[in-house]
Amino acid sequence: MRNNIENLLVVLLLSLVGCNTKQKQKESSEKNISKIKQEVVSTDVIVPEHGMADPHAWVENDTLYVICGHDESWEGKGSFRMDRWEVWSTPDLKTWTHRRNILPANTYIGDHPNCWAGDVCERNGKYYWFFSNRNIDTGVVEAETITGEYKDVLGKPLLPADIVPVHPYDPEIYIEEDVYTICFGAGTYYMATLAEDMRSLITVPKPIEIRLENGKILRTEDKPTLFKRKDWYYLVFGSRYAMSKNLYGPYDFKGAFLSGGHTSFFKWHGQLYVLQENHDISAFFRGASLKPVFFNDDDTVKIPKSDRMYPAPGRPFKFINSTMGWKGVSGTDLSFKNGVISGNLSSYNAMVTSAPWLYTLTDVCKEIEIKIKNESAATEFKIALFTRNKGKNFWRDTTQPNWENLQWVTIPISANDTEFKNYKVSLSEFKGIQERLMQVGIQPAANTEKGKWFIDEVIVK
Repeated sequence: MRNNIENLLVVLLLSLVGCNTKQKQKESSEKNISKIKQEVVSTDVIVPEHGMADPHAWVENDTLYVICGHDESWEGKGSFRMDRWEVWSTPDLKTWTHRRNILPANTYIGDHPNCWAGDVCERNGKYYWFFSNRNIDTGVVEAETITGEYKDVLGKPLLPADIVPVHPYDPEIYIEEDVYTICFGAGTYYMATLAEDMRSLITVPKPIEIRLENGKILRTEDKPTLFKRKDWYYLVFGSRYAMSKNLYGPYDFKGAFLSGGHTSFFKWHGQLYVLQENHDISAFFRGASLKPVFFNDDDTVKIPKSDRMYPAPGRPFKFINSTMGWKGVSGTDLSFKNGVISGNLSSYNAMVTSAPWLYTLTDVCKEIEIKIKNESAATEFKIALFTRNKGKNFWRDTTQPNWENLQWVTIPISANDTEFKNYKVSLSEFKGIQERLMQVGIQPAANTEKGKWFIDEVIVK
């Protein structure tokens, strides 16, 4: 009898220990799940100072692949010249690897900098990159793997210029129940169903209506993107969006989306993310931001108070990886090393300038902070700002600043420095500033012709 009681006590004790262990395992598991849910990634620029624009995402085997256009130059030649598409990948949304270039010369486009936005997808074991030939038409290339090599399967546009009344470019591929829908255009978007071989359409393109509260039809900018959540379809265009219970609409306009340019959506470990174009160096030498997307109780998109289009407000030049488009214009050379730009003086009033087309709002900025080391006898530096108002032909206006006719503000500095020193200039010292800061000019050692200058950073804030 005593042995039976002892055995029973042992069983009860082991049961309690087992329950306690299971409870601890459950609590640990719940904590890990909670940690995973909370561990969202947000990045201002996924590949800084590279000219990455129009990012388009595809997730496979726990790896995110991105195909994007590449801005040709930070010289701001205008007309959004894009010389190639690039394939990138990341296993963790943090470390990025360049995998391949896709050249326009290997498509019907030929050797022209027309590599505008597109979208990538997989079907029946093959991968397809649908691409824009500027705003003229849309083509498609095919590959055996997501990283390519991609080949032009048609040798001509999939969506020729006359297929719809608007420019048929900036394609988006939406996949649902093995139906591949292509959405494209600007002003009015059109949708059609792709054939199984992804080389033709099997339906006539249908216009998509986006309605305002007053019933009027909204005209849209280029590059539509789509995703579905619950039973809602979200149609996003830049920093605005609309919602519908039907893929082909009509869509109800909802207002502001997250701040930025062209978008691409993907899910990563259960979290919805958006890749969104920004103005990394300038409006013509862009980057891509990574942001998590959250929703309100009514299924509309939640806009955090901290949301912004990088690099707003203001514009930082910290020279982490490059000159960031700064160059010597007269009286000095300019080189980059260890996060600093520098130059050797060869004449009075030597001048350097930033990349053009900064496109930075001036009404949210108050001052410019410059960190300089002056290894010369100069006792002043000068700074000038080229600004413009955004008018009707803003993007076509290639007017260059006449630096001699601009206002130069003079700042006293110490001579023959052995270390960097900070100087601040209030924007209120400049007269007649217009709404967009387009370019910055600096004479780093204005009143001498010999010696050397160093700039660690220039921050417009």
